[in-house]
Amino acid sequence: MNITDKSAIRDCTSCQMCAAVCPKDAITIRLNEDGFYRPYLNASKCVDCGLCAKVCYKFDNDVKVTNAENTSKIMVSSAQYKSDELLEKVTSGGVADALAKELITQGYTCIGVIYNDDNHRAEHTVAHTQIDTDAFRGSKYIQSYSFKAFKYFVKNIRTEKFAVFGLPCHIYAIHKFLSSRNLRDNCILIDLFCHGCPSMLVWNKYEQAIKRKVDNKKFDEVQFRSKVKGWGTFYVVVVVEGVKAFISSPKHDEFYSLFFSDHVLNDACSNCKLRSTMEYTDIRLGDFWGKRYLSDKKGVSAVAITSERGMQAFNAIKSLFKTEDSCMAEVLVKQSYGKVYTPNMELRKMMLDELRDSNKALKDVVDLYYSRQGLAMKVKRLLKTVNWYLPFDLMRLLKRFV
Repeated sequence: MNITDKSAIRDCTSCQMCAAVCPKDAITIRLNEDGFYRPYLNASKCVDCGLCAKVCYKFDNDVKVTNAENTSKIMVSSAQYKSDELLEKVTSGGVADALAKELITQGYTCIGVIYNDDNHRAEHTVAHTQIDTDAFRGSKYIQSYSFKAFKYFVKNIRTEKFAVFGLPCHIYAIHKFLSSRNLRDNCILIDLFCHGCPSMLVWNKYEQAIKRKVDNKKFDEVQFRSKVKGWGTFYVVVVVEGVKAFISSPKHDEFYSLFFSDHVLNDACSNCKLRSTMEYTDIRLGDFWGKRYLSDKKGVSAVAITSERGMQAFNAIKSLFKTEDSCMAEVLVKQSYGKVYTPNMELRKMMLDELRDSNKALKDVVDLYYSRQGLAMKVKRLLKTVNWYLPFDLMRLLKRFV
């Protein structure tokens, strides 16, 4: 049995752990025609050992789901860096940044996600020093190429202890691998409250448009959700030669319009059980959306801890943060936990076709999506557009009442 077996009961999450565990290097990872990472099998190398299928979500008949009403034992807190200087460099409250640096000091090798402009993609990479983890800062709203980092993890798991940061699908596969070798206690696993991942075709067109605006110069940094206008806004900022050379307009940003359409997310994202379970992680992090912090401009993290390992790690950095106790019920109100998306499959195909078409701009794809929206969605979009013209405090005040 291998990763191409027809007995699969779910779609591929693009975690890439199957290729990392393959002892014969029979699996390669590349983007498919729809812009999602997929495993490709060299049958002449495969010995049908089945290791790839054993870590794969596609074949698991017993995925453990944590129902929202069964989360009372999970310790939940809000957290915000006390340092304003550090808070400006992160997407929400800074917990992931502090955890990575603390775990390095405790002797862990950290695996997290950077943006690699040379390869035009997000990548999981290995960090051995605190300085290395600086590149992990900031959420990346695209799929990560994780194979090389995960291969390093598999090869060195018996001689190093690891802290792995990723999406729930990454952490599930890492957990399955570690558990099969009785090595779970050697690692701390940190995942994120996840909405889903869009096709890389979306990012490719978006990035190409930015490149044209900055004379094809190298990106020093991509901030997928900058705080340039305060926390909670969706501004993409690109730094070139030390200057913010591109700042998107959230009133009509094509990347986020397609991201939140849910029509060009990875196939597995529509009905993903892993974003709705806490069974495989030690800590889950996200933005603390909701009424309590609507007036906050700096950023607040939601921290959900499921294990003693996670508790010890968070306690080691807690003094760096302003924290308040909470519960999963408060956090989940504004997350995609437990949600199922129902995209129009005909429209999805049309949108992906246009994304593949080099003669089509990203705006054309957005216009196609908008043309199929009903009246209610068009009114909602209009109200959001008007909202962006309001002062920050008034915008947040209206959100509190709507």
